Amino acid sequence: MRASKQAKVQRRIWQWKFVVVLALLLLLTVAFTVVNRQTLTVPTALTMSGSISSSTAGGGNFGTWTKDAYGLPAYDLTMDNSILPTSPTQEGGASEIEHQIGNDHIIADASANGYVSLWSQDRLYEWVNHYDSASEHYSGGFGYLNFNNKLVSDLYAGLANDPAMSRTFGVGYYDKQLSSGAININHRIYAPFGNDPVLLDDVVITNNSSTSLNATWYEYWDVNPLYVTNNIYRGFSSPVFNPKDRTLSVVQDPLDGDFKPLSIFASSLNSPLSGFETSAKAFFGSGTVTQPAEVLSNKVTNSISPPVANGQVGSTLFVFRSPFHLAPGASTTLRYAYGSADPDAVDTLVAHFASSSGNFKASEQAWNAWLPRVEIRKSDAWLGRELAWDAYMLRSGTTYEECSGEHIISQGGYYQYASGGMQVAYRDPLQFALPMIYSDPNLASQIILYSAKEQSPTGVTPYETKSLCQQADVGVSDDNDVWLLLAAAEYGLATKNFSLFRQQVPYSNGTTATLWEHLQVAFKHQESLKGPHGDYLSGASGDWSDFSTYFLHMTESTLVTAQLATVYPLMAELAVALGDTKFASLLNMSAALDKVAVTKAWTKAGWYIRGWDKNGQIGTGAIFEEPQPWAMLAGIPTIEQSKELLSNIRRFLTGIGAPSYFNGPSKIGSSQSPARNDPKVTERTNTTVGVGTNNAVYVGGTWYSLNGTLVWGMANLDPQVPGAAVDAFDEYLRNTLFAHATAFPNNWDGIISVDDACNSFYSTSPGSCGIGLTNTYQGQIMHQPAWSLFDTIALSGIVPTASGYDITPHWPAQNFSVEFPDIGLARSPNSLKGYFLLSANPNRQSSASSNHLSLKLNVSIPSGISLSNLHIWNGKHLIPFNKFGDKVSFVLTMTSTERVNWEITW
Repeated sequence: MRASKQAKVQRRIWQWKFVVVLALLLLLTVAFTVVNRQTLTVPTALTMSGSISSSTAGGGNFGTWTKDAYGLPAYDLTMDNSILPTSPTQEGGASEIEHQIGNDHIIADASANGYVSLWSQDRLYEWVNHYDSASEHYSGGFGYLNFNNKLVSDLYAGLANDPAMSRTFGVGYYDKQLSSGAININHRIYAPFGNDPVLLDDVVITNNSSTSLNATWYEYWDVNPLYVTNNIYRGFSSPVFNPKDRTLSVVQDPLDGDFKPLSIFASSLNSPLSGFETSAKAFFGSGTVTQPAEVLSNKVTNSISPPVANGQVGSTLFVFRSPFHLAPGASTTLRYAYGSADPDAVDTLVAHFASSSGNFKASEQAWNAWLPRVEIRKSDAWLGRELAWDAYMLRSGTTYEECSGEHIISQGGYYQYASGGMQVAYRDPLQFALPMIYSDPNLASQIILYSAKEQSPTGVTPYETKSLCQQADVGVSDDNDVWLLLAAAEYGLATKNFSLFRQQVPYSNGTTATLWEHLQVAFKHQESLKGPHGDYLSGASGDWSDFSTYFLHMTESTLVTAQLATVYPLMAELAVALGDTKFASLLNMSAALDKVAVTKAWTKAGWYIRGWDKNGQIGTGAIFEEPQPWAMLAGIPTIEQSKELLSNIRRFLTGIGAPSYFNGPSKIGSSQSPARNDPKVTERTNTTVGVGTNNAVYVGGTWYSLNGTLVWGMANLDPQVPGAAVDAFDEYLRNTLFAHATAFPNNWDGIISVDDACNSFYSTSPGSCGIGLTNTYQGQIMHQPAWSLFDTIALSGIVPTASGYDITPHWPAQNFSVEFPDIGLARSPNSLKGYFLLSANPNRQSSASSNHLSLKLNVSIPSGISLSNLHIWNGKHLIPFNKFGDKVSFVLTMTSTERVNWEITW
């Protein structure tokens, strides 16, 4: 009995000891957790508030890159001669130094000669104030100052007695400054950020003398609309002056289906006004463009010029006479507006901008808030500046088309402004939509809707369109559906705005269907083009390579097959997200067949064929660039094949390791074709038509759209293929403006913008750009900026999925920062962090399901980092995650109206 009691006491003692030990352990655990939590401070969120690089590198011999007062990149033009050299070794033709200024509605060309030409695409594609010195039309955007019996103008004439004028091409503006004695003139023309079809014009005049100044400013804008598609001058009414808002305007005549023509107008917003002139004959009189008679006499007649008929060149202009008085040391700001808009909208538009004097500051601040911030390596500090400039160039290439009710980014350049004024080609705006998905998804969605509206109910799409959404009958291409499907899939997976695909969209004949049904029609039409070898039948216009059907005699395109092997799986994932599993199955089955066809297209030489003609395969003895990156993106080559393919691309197309007499490697991007005289090339096509010289196969040249997909494809091979990321980054840098400006500093085409193609490194003139379509217009084509921006996303390894994003960075730099308006990613020595914003698209529809979103992220962790030391934050709190291999998976919960931040720390 006693022994039993002792046992019970002993058990109780051990029980109490156990409780005490357990409590101590719990306290220690809590204490350790508290201490551990205290050392893990909440990370700082990645933001776009940082500055844009101020690097001055890469300006060529025409001027210098700088940073303006608003922290934005700008180009100071220093070359006195405003006309480009005509040496065939430089440009191959005369053209002006020009800069694109624009917003979401209109585009203007700012000439180094001092004038500005306005482009309108609302109705007919036209230059509103076309420059034609032979008929005394000088576009506008300049003026004359009459003071102390002197006359000065900021129309640069290059005369010996002209005052020195500095000129700056900036984000959305053109700035001119000149001094005459103690009088300083700062004249700035800009397109205000947003959707207004107007140019604003601020003239700041300062009296630096010790005496008072009585002077008169004459503001000059022209009226000379040229309908570029038909190359005909357009008629318009006699000018009307509205004294209430001090506006001069004309209404254009109906022409070529445009029965609701726009008004052309100019307004003196807040400037002193003492008369106007609308007659060029009266204004210039017996004088000249630099010495107009009425400026010399310091008076105007308030005359009203007669109407002008279609096909005729009139003599109408808009000149405002603004007298003013300035005390010593004082300055005055004269403000004007010029534009082309619906007649009923002019008064409201003028009143809006007349009510504020801070329009320019607000515009630049808006651009600053939107432009991306990118920093990869300190040795490439210029890259951040260039990508910000690229983003400006791409978005400022936007116009509005009333016939569609959508905004569009056209290919631009000579295609749009000098060679028929058409929307060339169907695929191009859809390419430009890709980077805008991460910067302005609303604009991206409008490009997709615009393109869907061009479809017929059977899926046929035009190669190009004209004004008023009229289709041009110039044949069809077999890759149009590819780009509509790709842009739609990337948009849907990236933005999660699945409601867009339920939107009703008309076909070209006026019948309607949902956007999702449009995409199914595109798939059905694409599959109807399947050829006997498993590739897709070439259209009358070929595929990406226009007229390859004619010049290559191509009957089937392996390029399109490789593209669809990439695009169909993306569409299938979108279909699953939308609940359309039947369509997803069809897409996946077609993708599998396409992959088989491309797999069989591998050659003994170590690349994929270009396609087929009636005699067999094209591209067995010479590598064509077109299909190679798409095969990489589709994951078709084995690792060994990928290594061989990369080696051949670098050898034959980039020129690394090629014979020295080719003058390689390429200083800019890789070529579409190997050199014709390459001893290892055994296949040559007729290249009498093409870009540059010495091309082995059609079409030759260095194309920014091809190299854009090449960077994307190379990045996709990382990390499975050693060196793929380094090769991708190298190709990425070669396709920058910096690369062209550094290699060819005397070529203006390639300094602040560039054409769609340049000559290959083995050509006679490797620095020349353009496809030989015309020598009257250079640069301002959107492929280079668009693909530089999208490849920045690709090298960041951001891949959208139906449920979230997969992220595997491919930058060779250990630390980097990439910040776009809607997505960001940055790595530092101890963290990888980013953000997503899914609410920027106003088309997003609120619903119970869309208000709360869950994003699943699968993120690759840098090599050498122990997963046991990781912590993941949702911006505020630690969150759980799963580990698999060298990746982590976690879920971010957010609403559709907020930005979500995340960070992985170690």
